[in-house]
Amino acid sequence: MNATWHIGLALCVLAITAKVYAQPKQNSATATTRAIDLPKLAVEKSSALEEREASEPPALVPLDIQHRFHLRTDKRSLISQVLGAYGIQATVDQSVNAQSVRFDTDEIGFADAAELLKIATDTFFVPVDRKSMIVVTDSQQNRITFEHRAMRTFYFPGLNSKELTDMGNIARIVFGAEQSVIEPNRGTLTVRAPEPELDALDETYADLLGGRSMLQLKVRLYEIDKTKATNVGMVLPTSTTVFNVPSEINSILQNNANLVDQLLKEYPSLAGNYEAILAALIASGLLSGTVFNSPFAVLGGGLTETGLDLNGVSVNMLLNSSDSRSLKQLQLRILDQEEATIRSGERYPVMTSSFSIAGSSSNGAVPQIQYEDLGLTLKVTPRIELSNKVSLSLDMKLSSLAGASLNNIPILANRQYSGVVSLRLGDSALLVSDLSKQESLDITGVPGLSDIPGFSGATNRQDTKDIMELAIMITPHVIRLAHQQTASPILVLPH
Repeated sequence: MNATWHIGLALCVLAITAKVYAQPKQNSATATTRAIDLPKLAVEKSSALEEREASEPPALVPLDIQHRFHLRTDKRSLISQVLGAYGIQATVDQSVNAQSVRFDTDEIGFADAAELLKIATDTFFVPVDRKSMIVVTDSQQNRITFEHRAMRTFYFPGLNSKELTDMGNIARIVFGAEQSVIEPNRGTLTVRAPEPELDALDETYADLLGGRSMLQLKVRLYEIDKTKATNVGMVLPTSTTVFNVPSEINSILQNNANLVDQLLKEYPSLAGNYEAILAALIASGLLSGTVFNSPFAVLGGGLTETGLDLNGVSVNMLLNSSDSRSLKQLQLRILDQEEATIRSGERYPVMTSSFSIAGSSSNGAVPQIQYEDLGLTLKVTPRIELSNKVSLSLDMKLSSLAGASLNNIPILANRQYSGVVSLRLGDSALLVSDLSKQESLDITGVPGLSDIPGFSGATNRQDTKDIMELAIMITPHVIRLAHQQTASPILVLPH
């Protein structure tokens, strides 16, 4: 056996066994098969080949018997004796030399004897009719010259030009079918090669075109917005009035003596009770504009009794809390090992540059705008694994405006996560991220007053919290599993 045969067979077996999945042959892309005329050199070798022009390769019909061989002779004689034992007439080509060969076998039939004979003599057989054949030394040139070849057209609907080129490379590189023509407009590949190689190529294409598995991704987006605002405490005025209560009462009554006399005529029992007289005048509406007409506080007693004007003091007891959630559900169908992209947000225009045209009548510069995706960008690539598992390659990106600009160009704030997670079918992957978080605290009051025992409520506290969170739940489901086996059957091509 020559080195070319060893290398060719190894490449064929290695390439075919590298395929991972198998599909039934009825999905084959094969459409048409017809026999092609043998090359001119083959016709010159034997006139018997002219009878088979434009016909299918003939099938040998040897005798259904078994023989035992113990021969030591030259190759040409050995071929004639072994094939003649089964009723097949052999025409040995001049390329077969007369090298001495030993051939020993037990009882075997024609098929086994023919294979052993090919190996022992380094030849291959070309059937001429049911009872005769040509035997030629096995070489690449002789294969091209003598082998019966057929032409088969493979149809590949839906494949682009690159994919069609890949199919042609499989035929040429893996199977050695150099005579192949691709027609991208029709989506076909026409190959001229021996029938066994075409059958093996047909199975390979059927396996490759069996399709890929398909998954359904159930994606749920939760946007949670929590807001809590509290405003509790006392707001004191920036200024106040402090007065002596007895002195202020005497001063008011003296200034309003006529009103006091009228009140005592009606209510003589109030005589001498200055506080009651003042209260009666204020309650009747006869007295206004005094410090006692507005809220006040009293400190001490007797002659040192002190009043504190409380006008402008307010007490706040406010609590606002809100919790809002928005939900979006998506269902995506995607091929195995293909990337799916989900975007939620807006496209923001960003001026990247500007230019002006010399001599132009238009005023100002012409801006160059580039749109940036703000919000959520999620990329998911599923991959079906063994043991009912699915791995998800996740790439999440959150983009927003940073609130500042550089040379009138806005600054974008990005947060990104990338990772791979393996899940059982039906389980979910959960991604959680804070979109924004704001807290503010406003304190109003007199410095140090809240530290005095009993005055802790004299300071007003206004607290605001605003938190926005994002939760993404992804659940994969397999809706079509194209390949059930871990490997395709091995296809051994004839040497």
